[in-house]
Amino acid sequence: MRHLKRMRPSPALVVAFIALFVAGAGTATAARLISGKQIRNNSVTGTDIRNNSVTGTDIRNNSLGNRDVKNGSLLLRDFKSGQVPAGPQGRAGRNGFGALLYVSKDFTVGASAAAGQGTTPCPTGTYPTGGDAYVTDTMGKVIDDTLLQGQFFTFDTQSGNTPNGWRAFTAANTAANDPGAKVLVVEAICANASFRPTVILQTRQRSPDRRALPARR
Repeated sequence: MRHLKRMRPSPALVVAFIALFVAGAGTATAARLISGKQIRNNSVTGTDIRNNSVTGTDIRNNSLGNRDVKNGSLLLRDFKSGQVPAGPQGRAGRNGFGALLYVSKDFTVGASAAAGQGTTPCPTGTYPTGGDAYVTDTMGKVIDDTLLQGQFFTFDTQSGNTPNGWRAFTAANTAANDPGAKVLVVEAICANASFRPTVILQTRQRSPDRRALPARR
């Protein structure tokens, strides 16, 4: 009996044998030997856990709260489709436009008549960004437009002088410039806008090569 007592291993030797056994048997054996009950609460920190070793199955449902997630760390891809509600509709842009319309009207200049004139208004909700005018004969052929005297924006004086169309006028249709009936074509380029545009009035000069183009009816 005394001989057996002298051969009793010390606590340090027991710990060394357990460590050797765990190292040789692998982590699966360690998992069976050590349970959550044997680990003191709050004793395991982030430095004790290998990166990317904890997955969703290791975390109990509804166990994480707002305090466990760092602000700004979640992205849209971290949420399922439909979990993140859409935000409110933003205000319409101030300087953009989504519609660009080309509006044209014909005005007859009678034979041996006084000066002709005509205005092409922009549709409601749009504003003129520019325009053009030219003269054709009654068959639609663009002719020498020496009759054309000027063209410019028109303004709605009832709504704070907001631009609303394009206007042109001719000289008197007399014998000096072929008194036959003619057609004044006035075109307006209109765009929608969410604000009242500001227009700088400027006299436009027609390009000579425009006279070679077919009439737009």
